[in-house]
Amino acid sequence: MSLAKQISGPECSPTPPAVVYGSQALEPGVLLGDPTKSVSPSSKIQLERGVSRAARLYALRHLMLRSAVPQELLNSWKVEVFDDATVVALGRNVRIRFRHAPATFWRELVDGHYKVVHAGWPYPPARPCSDLVPDFVVPFVDQAYAGPLFVMTSGNTWECPIDLLASMLLTLSRFEELQSEQRDLHGRFLAAQSVALEWNFLHRPIVDEYGLALQQVIQALLPGWRPPERKLRVKLSHDVDEIGFPRSISNSLGHTLKRRQPFATLRDLVGPAFGLRPSLLEAVFRITEMSKRQGMASALYWKNSPKSDWDSGYDLSMKPVHEVVARLKNEGVELGVHPGYYTFNDLDRLGDEVEHICEGIDESMVGGRQHFLRWHPRTWHDWEKCGLAYDSTVGFSDHIGFRAGTCVPYRPWSLELNREIELLEIPLLAMDVTLAYYMRLAPEESVALLFECAERCKIVGGVFTLLWHNRSLLDPTYGHAYQTVLSTLKFSPAFDWKHALSSGQC
Repeated sequence: MSLAKQISGPECSPTPPAVVYGSQALEPGVLLGDPTKSVSPSSKIQLERGVSRAARLYALRHLMLRSAVPQELLNSWKVEVFDDATVVALGRNVRIRFRHAPATFWRELVDGHYKVVHAGWPYPPARPCSDLVPDFVVPFVDQAYAGPLFVMTSGNTWECPIDLLASMLLTLSRFEELQSEQRDLHGRFLAAQSVALEWNFLHRPIVDEYGLALQQVIQALLPGWRPPERKLRVKLSHDVDEIGFPRSISNSLGHTLKRRQPFATLRDLVGPAFGLRPSLLEAVFRITEMSKRQGMASALYWKNSPKSDWDSGYDLSMKPVHEVVARLKNEGVELGVHPGYYTFNDLDRLGDEVEHICEGIDESMVGGRQHFLRWHPRTWHDWEKCGLAYDSTVGFSDHIGFRAGTCVPYRPWSLELNREIELLEIPLLAMDVTLAYYMRLAPEESVALLFECAERCKIVGGVFTLLWHNRSLLDPTYGHAYQTVLSTLKFSPAFDWKHALSSGQC
């Protein structure tokens, strides 16, 4: 049976947290300064028997997608899953064998014993691949290994000596976050606790890079096949956390005292008398116009949360806000949801806010991002239940990089439900707040790091997903940094998530 038939595609805090506690998500209303009040059941899962056949086929399908194998070619191949290996037959006596880890490995894995290996290329790559991808980093493996990621065992047979499919599955599904109980004061799993940062590969889309190695193998076995050129796509997104409503004198004065923008303060103070929008709401227009001038597109994620210590509390039904939303919608700007702080780990609140936001922006098929990047693998379940089209929260608050090892949008696999989630994940790679406040980088350092990240996305044909807040435009240094990034990426095609979902590309 062909692989395609077997797998039917079914803001962070302004200052870095200082302490990490062994706890899960925070209960709504709990005092954030008291981590002892933050309790929830452990999320650990048991994998003593390994992963299912369906899960391995899922991982194989995503590896093939990252190798640029067209669907019609994939449909012609036969896939068999045995106890010790998954075998792909590309033709008569032409095979690729993916070894499975032994049963003893899974008990060690659940106990938190994570191994990471570096494997080589099947053939020496050309530049710039040789510079950006000197080897292949494979976490969650069962044995030490230092050879090529794929080795030729005969003229028409290649083998992957490590359990690459399991490694991909565990990375994409965020297995380590299900096993860890370490969270910051906002209930977030940080890059500081990740295997990727510990082993220094967070800056690389390791899962996507495996596709480059497999592509070499397929070309060796099928000399007539030529993969398409890999191209960079961009997803510019903006979480509209604040819009200047409700009005605040201290917030308006902050434009001058903190951001050296006296005209923004003046606009906020005298604007009501002249019917002018607050500076933060006007910045929403500015940030979308900046994208358009560079031949690019922005996505705006809106809130409709009650006011709290972590939510500004604006209302989409307010006339000035409604007018802005209507104008943006008329101009074809993508509008999405940005559920508030306390919707995390609370399906009822999430559903209510999503419903109200969708009514306010007059959209039904939308995506978006959780406020403060409060996220857990179970958040995928909640977003699926709310009928959302995509999520773009899976990025770290304290460090830019590839949290799920990929920049290719994908439908996640739930290890708890043992199935693919009916939701597209567009991984978040970088955020302005992360660069400025968590990593404490100067604007020029931030720009250089963003360019390197975009180049790594281009090598694998992925999507460079960037979050820049409307408030950041009022910061003279970081506002200029964003303009520099846009000028360099200008006319890069946007990722069309609607087409990706309807065509089954993900």
